Parts: sequence; structure tokens; C-alpha cells
Amino acid sequence: MAQFPDTVGSFTSGVDGASEGGRQSTIRLPSTLVLYAVPLVDLLKREGYTGKLSPEPALEPGGWVIKLVYDGDPPTNVPERWHGHRVVVEPVPPPPPAEKK
Repeated sequence: MAQFPDTVGSFTSGVDGASEGGRQSTIRLPSTLVLYAVPLVDLLKREGYTGKLSPEPALEPGGWVIKLVYDGDPPTNVPERWHGHRVVVEPVPPPPPAEKK
């Protein structure tokens, strides 16, 4: 019986090695989504976006998504999907109110 690696969350991984190219770890999907978002941020910057973009993973109904948090004007031309994952764009949340003494 084949030994399955601990780092890949797929039962077919490690069986024959033929399907290993490009297989993503579903155990570390949030970290993988952030890595996938780096080229997306670079693309938007090359297209002229001047605000700050911070990618982060987000668990929404239906699964994991790539969330781009922007500071400044909202970015335009953001694809609906990036590497098969939905992209959500949100503004930076406002700072918490100052604590009164």
C-alpha cells in the first residue's frame, strides 16, 4: 500500500507521482491563496492601481476566497476568479473607536 505524504490533503497524492505537478495542498489552502494573490496584486499595480492592496484568505459561504483589502480608491478590472478561486474586494475596515478614560 502506498504511503501518503502528510503535507498534501489528497488521497491520490503520492500513489504514482503522475499527478503531482501543480497539485496544491488543501491542508494549507489559506496560505496558498495568499501566494496565488501576489501575481494578481502585481497585475493590478502594472495596470495603474496606486492604492495599497493587501491579499488575505477568507472563508465565506461556499468555500475559501481570495480577499483583496484596499486602502484608497477601489481597484478596477479585478477578475471575478483568479486561479479558480473567487476574488472578493473590500475596503480597509475603519479603526476602532478611541477608548475614553
